[in-house]
Amino acid sequence: MKAFVRIVLGAAILSLPLFFLTSGCASRAEIKRFQAQLDSMETADREQNRSLERLDSLLLENIRLLRAIRAENTTNMSALQEEMSIIESILRDSGFKVNSLRDRIESLKDDIDKKASTDTDSSGAEVAPKAEELISTALLDLNQGKYELAIMGFESYLEQFENGSLSDDARYYIGEARFAQSNYTEAALNYLTLTRKWPQSELVPSALYKAGQSYEKLEQEDLAATYYRRLIEGFKSSQEAELAKKRLEELSK
Repeated sequence: MKAFVRIVLGAAILSLPLFFLTSGCASRAEIKRFQAQLDSMETADREQNRSLERLDSLLLENIRLLRAIRAENTTNMSALQEEMSIIESILRDSGFKVNSLRDRIESLKDDIDKKASTDTDSSGAEVAPKAEELISTALLDLNQGKYELAIMGFESYLEQFENGSLSDDARYYIGEARFAQSNYTEAALNYLTLTRKWPQSELVPSALYKAGQSYEKLEQEDLAATYYRRLIEGFKSSQEAELAKKRLEELSK
């Protein structure tokens, strides 16, 4: 378009003198007036060209900006997808613990009702309601992620009812709270205390498995394997034994 305008203007400029000379009717004043008009048209054309060049520059800049935004959005989406994958993996790994905790809460409610009559204080008065309140409150704190409060509640139960019917539960959940805090040394200590003090507890298989997991987190694979094997040998039919077998296979690779 710009080239076409220049051709037309050039042709017009070249033809004007010839027209005026052949016609014989043009004065100098008229020639100057037409020349001024042509100059004005050329000036306007140059301005238009500069405006078009500015528009081209702005268009290119916008294209670069859009490409940068698209690239950034693609990067952000990739990062988000990676974070979601990590979260999903964590949730899968934690699924057993969450389901186990939920089952134990329901089981504890039944145990408290059944064993309430066996928990009494030194004067013979019934203390089950207080014990039940301590355990229930501590479990609620654990579920809500208030780990220090939960630990205080379970430890308070153990101090007041050292031989209570739920002492093994209290010790196990102290281990769970420490594990959730990434304090794997303390977690393993509590799990193994349960297996030593209450060897007949139904929580022993889970405690052995979680002790093995704790030592894996501490990168002490030999100790982890020791407790996995102990679990498999002593509780072959348990769900935890199946999980321990899989962990041993992974550790042996």
